[in-house]
Amino acid sequence: MSSYAPTALLAAARAAGDRTPADMARRMGVPYLAAYRWATGRHAPGPAGLAVIERTYGLTPADLIRGGAAA
Repeated sequence: MSSYAPTALLAAARAAGDRTPADMARRMGVPYLAAYRWATGRHAPGPAGLAVIERTYGLTPADLIRGGAAA
């Protein structure tokens, strides 16, 4: 079973100078609540969110999802 963990997202955001979900939301151009949920791990990003994260921080879905078939 695969699971979303925000560790890679938070590391990439911090490397880009984003310290808070508000900073992340501004950079990604998404609502604050979406960035907050992704940053805290409360919700996994959907396909559109994954695309925004990849464009913004260079993380692929594989970078954000742990587990999968190999787990």
